Amino acid sequence: MAKDEREEEEEFLAGLKVRTGRDLSEWMAAIAAQGLADRNAIIDWLRGQGLPFARASWLERIHNNAGKPIYSDAPRPTVAAPQPARPAPPPRRPAQQQLSPTDAAQLEKLIAASKGYRPLYVLLEEAIRNAIPAVTIAPRSGHVSIGAPAEFAALAPLSTELRLGLGLGPFDGSLQKPRIRGAGPHITHMLVLTDARQVDADLLALITTANARVNG
Repeated sequence: MAKDEREEEEEFLAGLKVRTGRDLSEWMAAIAAQGLADRNAIIDWLRGQGLPFARASWLERIHNNAGKPIYSDAPRPTVAAPQPARPAPPPRRPAQQQLSPTDAAQLEKLIAASKGYRPLYVLLEEAIRNAIPAVTIAPRSGHVSIGAPAEFAALAPLSTELRLGLGLGPFDGSLQKPRIRGAGPHITHMLVLTDARQVDADLLALITTANARVNG
């Protein structure tokens, strides 16, 4: 059975001192001492201390949560009579977009494939929703479809990277050719994302350009 996020966080924090030489309170104090306000700057500093992206991002999220573990107040799973599985909905989905239970479960499965890059997926989804409030995000075979309403982007969450395909018109060599399972010919360009610093104004400009081309 897969571990829930609370269990993963507890294991991460329990081994923090042994793996890094600092416990949570020491890391929170060290981050505060840097005086960094930007989340990407904090992640960059943590990575400079030898932490991989996933752990650096987790510590940044805890720091942004006033130093309190993200899932400390989440209820523990209880043992009950077998019931149909009810997967948690994908992160940060606005109330106006409703997915069926089947689609929600499929979308969560796609996102879960990103493993250590899940925080990067959450950051990217949040940035897209802020830039394009009418966006819809839904599962497709092999990728996450991003539309408003027509699909203008396709995202493949992998354990090694996130592949973001965009409908930017005829391929011009400025980006990579798409390698996203299930994406149609309207997805013409692709970026590989592995770092929170890539979710910047330039990336959002490409995303909004793709949306304007397809849905404008």
